[in-house]
Amino acid sequence: MRGRKESGVLESLRFAFRRTLAYDKGIFACALLPVPFRVLNRLADVYLIALIVDAVTREAEGRLIAVILALALCKLAAGLVMRFADWQLSARNYRSKMKFLSRFAAGYMQSEFTAIESIAGKDLAQRARNAMTGIDYRDKSPVERVFVQCAELAGDFCGLSVYAGIIAVLNPLILLLLLITSGVSYLLQRALVDYDQKDKRRYIPLERRLWYLIKELRELSAAKDICLYHLMDWLRELFGSTLAERMKLHNRRSRYQYAFLVVINLLNTGFTGFIYYYLIQQYLSAGIDISQFLLYFGLITGFSAWLMSIADGLEGLRGTLLGIEDIRRFHQLPSRTAVPPSPAPAEPEAAIRLEDVTFGYQPEQPVISHMNLTIAPGEKVALVGLNGAGKTTLVKLLCGLYAPQSGRILLHGRDLRSFGAEELAERFAVVFQDIHLLPATIERNITLSDRADPLRLREVLALSGLEERIASLPGREQTLLVKSVLEDAIDLSGGEEQKLALARALYKGGDIFILDEPTAKLDPIAENELYQKYSALTERKASLFISHRLSSTRFCDRILYLEQGTVRESGTHEQLLQLGGAYARLFETQSRYYKSGGMAM
Repeated sequence: MRGRKESGVLESLRFAFRRTLAYDKGIFACALLPVPFRVLNRLADVYLIALIVDAVTREAEGRLIAVILALALCKLAAGLVMRFADWQLSARNYRSKMKFLSRFAAGYMQSEFTAIESIAGKDLAQRARNAMTGIDYRDKSPVERVFVQCAELAGDFCGLSVYAGIIAVLNPLILLLLLITSGVSYLLQRALVDYDQKDKRRYIPLERRLWYLIKELRELSAAKDICLYHLMDWLRELFGSTLAERMKLHNRRSRYQYAFLVVINLLNTGFTGFIYYYLIQQYLSAGIDISQFLLYFGLITGFSAWLMSIADGLEGLRGTLLGIEDIRRFHQLPSRTAVPPSPAPAEPEAAIRLEDVTFGYQPEQPVISHMNLTIAPGEKVALVGLNGAGKTTLVKLLCGLYAPQSGRILLHGRDLRSFGAEELAERFAVVFQDIHLLPATIERNITLSDRADPLRLREVLALSGLEERIASLPGREQTLLVKSVLEDAIDLSGGEEQKLALARALYKGGDIFILDEPTAKLDPIAENELYQKYSALTERKASLFISHRLSSTRFCDRILYLEQGTVRESGTHEQLLQLGGAYARLFETQSRYYKSGGMAM
């Protein structure tokens, strides 16, 4: 077990070096630059005191001044070099951390959504996020500490070697006692790091909850509900109880850390006290003079400091690398499995075909169960059903975000898994329920490109119903969005955001149009008008519409009623009403709201 853990730590060290050096090849040189100056600076302190005392006792004033000036200049030069290196390293580490975070965000896009959305995946993502942002009560994140710690350890070993060589010549027994002291301290520090790793399993789920609450409390979209429903006290209580539970774990760790440090300090005090007693006895018995005593004292103190620094540094680096390992493991989450591409038929009989597809977030509880479905080129299909019927899950399967657990999905005769991510993205124009706007111009939010086609942009603005609203703005298409980020920006209403998302999908184009509740914030009349425009625009393209308003799906060629992950009913609106099944009952229930007098009581 220990061997496997160590190999993982070593692999994490290689991972950190490869990634960081790929981002910045000069970072290691900046980290190593102060190493020799650090050793010489400390050694100068030791010899400076001994030489000053020797010069004073021998009344060598000229020699004293020369020695002080020489060593002072050396220390000044060393200090300047070390400060310059620290400044460079801090800036480079920050840039490297930002690139780690960027790569982390890309990992979400490349990993299987089922892996990311699982509890284990969310916990691993939180651990990786902590390792990059330094949320675990340390000054710097592991990605910022790793090169600094490696360089400091290199300096510690250099200093230790210099001091060990001098002490071994003067007295080997003292060297042996110092090594024993540091060895015991190292083992205790190692036990503390092991405790930290076990503690992560308890506090990571709590931190994930805290981050969720923080995110919700700072979102303006949530502020309306919080205020109107008087949720602040409840959220504050929930946040407080979660934070209290997190702090309980933190305080328990602090108590353990304090106990470890007390034991380490007691051991160090005992060993160093014995060594100092030995030196005092040597001085009193005239075995050494006062300048030699001070030299011994300084060397032993310095050697002990180097050893303690190495012990702390090794375990600190090990803890850092265990954090890096969380990042490495996150990037090892499974990606979408690809199969060798197969040539599509010259005239595919279907735009989309599902063959016995089963999928579930938990294998024993399928959301989509043995589904067979064919959508012809140019066909418009509506998916309807109660919440939890599997409509949105089916859309994510079609887009390649999820992979079927059994069966396969064909797009124009090709297995969906044989498409590359970019190629697959070009085939679909999708509008999901959740709409995300960029802090950029309206034009950029629609085109998602630096180069816009003005004619196409005006066309999709007209089709989406945004043309009049955009024309009323002083900046028109160049108006900035997301006021919470950009000072001169505006915010769109919920309905306007949906229209912009529709314009974005229309501008992108593709072989398949998928609209997942794209008009939920529009009134029924505006929704019907928008769908009629969509129907005309997507005349030759396969389209899939998800809607809870059954009346808005009447323009579709076929309506599929989903229930428990399977297609229970299929047909046109009129056919399903004549069938008198679940669709007809649901339509009758909804239609009461639009009849004169409202729903019967």
